[in-house]
Amino acid sequence: MATLVLLALVGGRVATADTAGQENKVTDPVPLLELRTNGNAGWFWTLSEAEESAAVSQYGMTLEPTKLGYLLRQPFTGSQAIYRLRSNARATYLLTASSAERDSLTASGAFTYEGVIGYAFTQPHSGTAELHRMNNGVEWRVVPDADVARFAQNGYTDDGPLGYVYPVYNRVGAIYFGTFDADGNRAFMDNVKSVYGRDNDWWGGVKDFAGYDAPQNTWHWPNADFSDLKPSIGYYDDEQPATLERQIEQASSAGLRYFSFYWYWNPANGGGEQLIGGLRSFLQAANRADMDFNVMTCIHPWSNGNVSLRLPADQITKAADTIVDTYLGQPNYLRANDGRPIIEVCDDRGIGSGTANSVDAAAVRRFTDALRAEAKVKYGEDVLITLNDQLGVPSTDSGFDGTQVQGRYDASRSYQQYVDTERGRIANYPGILIRGATSGFDNRPWDGVGIADPGPNATEQQLEAAFSWYDDHSIARFGTLLANLRSDIQASTRPPATDNLVLIYAWNEWHEGGHIEPNVRDGCAYLNTIRQQLALTGGTGCTIS
Repeated sequence: MATLVLLALVGGRVATADTAGQENKVTDPVPLLELRTNGNAGWFWTLSEAEESAAVSQYGMTLEPTKLGYLLRQPFTGSQAIYRLRSNARATYLLTASSAERDSLTASGAFTYEGVIGYAFTQPHSGTAELHRMNNGVEWRVVPDADVARFAQNGYTDDGPLGYVYPVYNRVGAIYFGTFDADGNRAFMDNVKSVYGRDNDWWGGVKDFAGYDAPQNTWHWPNADFSDLKPSIGYYDDEQPATLERQIEQASSAGLRYFSFYWYWNPANGGGEQLIGGLRSFLQAANRADMDFNVMTCIHPWSNGNVSLRLPADQITKAADTIVDTYLGQPNYLRANDGRPIIEVCDDRGIGSGTANSVDAAAVRRFTDALRAEAKVKYGEDVLITLNDQLGVPSTDSGFDGTQVQGRYDASRSYQQYVDTERGRIANYPGILIRGATSGFDNRPWDGVGIADPGPNATEQQLEAAFSWYDDHSIARFGTLLANLRSDIQASTRPPATDNLVLIYAWNEWHEGGHIEPNVRDGCAYLNTIRQQLALTGGTGCTIS
């Protein structure tokens, strides 16, 4: 069987040596892929999705849905290489962590050495388990420690360990709402001045409902508890890099791997970025290398006060070039397991001539094409573009590769209903998926400053029509949601590019109740729940700084 070469089509793109170089920019553990060789003659393993695609399209192999574990592509302190060898007699392969065995089998003429496929720990490490090679006299298998006994019952003998790997490795991030600064939502701050009498207060409403640093005013809900509505680091200015440094420390210590920053466009004066204070501060933070980041483009079909958030057709190329040139070349930009930088679109209705009720599909395609073209010219790379699930199943005609799941409010008003139905709901989104979890939702702090108050004598029905919140929300139920998502990942047969990524709504959507950032009432409870339920191993545990 000929040695594989990377010349196959991968998701509509030609896989080349450049693709392999792009894959090697991913420094997180990635899934070990297992394939059945043509004619069921044996088994083949790789960390490369490009090589997997070539194996399927050129050599008739079949990708199996097995979950073997996650390995690093790069050597690290305390690591050992895992080598792949190909049988010269039939279409089968074996893996070994022994250089002596590699050399002996190659010298025998029975095998051809194909190189290092990845790196494992030589000793147990937090969150790892041993990976074994087993055989039944006919074929070799790669077997997670938990499955060794089952394979032994089926006649396999343990050849020995390949090293320690992560059986589960979920890359978890959170949406970052970067408008807690003087350059943020001006219309909102004007309303805070009108309602509460405070100038330039981007925390208006949150402070007032909580009763911290302002007299408490919970409007129609005097008995509701809003005592969580203050970050543990205090009400901050996200235009200060020191703020992001503290938040990066909090998030990374709990094992979070990335922030997804909302990104807006203002078409005024030829067009430019809008509301990106937090993102700029992240890029200036001294510890920014501790986390990845990406941009989530929110091209809304409406205005933020006197500031439009649309993207006119004649500014599409400029906006796409701004995203690619400014952010994708950053060394810690978020990449899929196959190496593609991930650009998420939270709203595409404001592109071109789109409206709140319709999408200008041709203009959206021009935008996604422009992103791809600039990434190819600037870096020689492909990108992966996903669309907010709330806008429906993405159309490939619009240039989307898949879906990201964002914050969701269940129309039933029951958080338990949301938890119980979410796994079944996301099954309706085929292919590439970035799963999501809503930590909570409650937009009552917008009363009077972001949402018009229905009046002092408003009925409960009128209040529920104006505002959205979960009466039955709890951190324990949030934990159940995460456990369900973890099970969904383990049972998944989706493309592996983003299959272990999870996006949390949100790090700091304080006005709408989506916040996992440590707060004065609950401390690290949200981050601890995420760490436990999604088996995160990075960091040493949440710290409140």
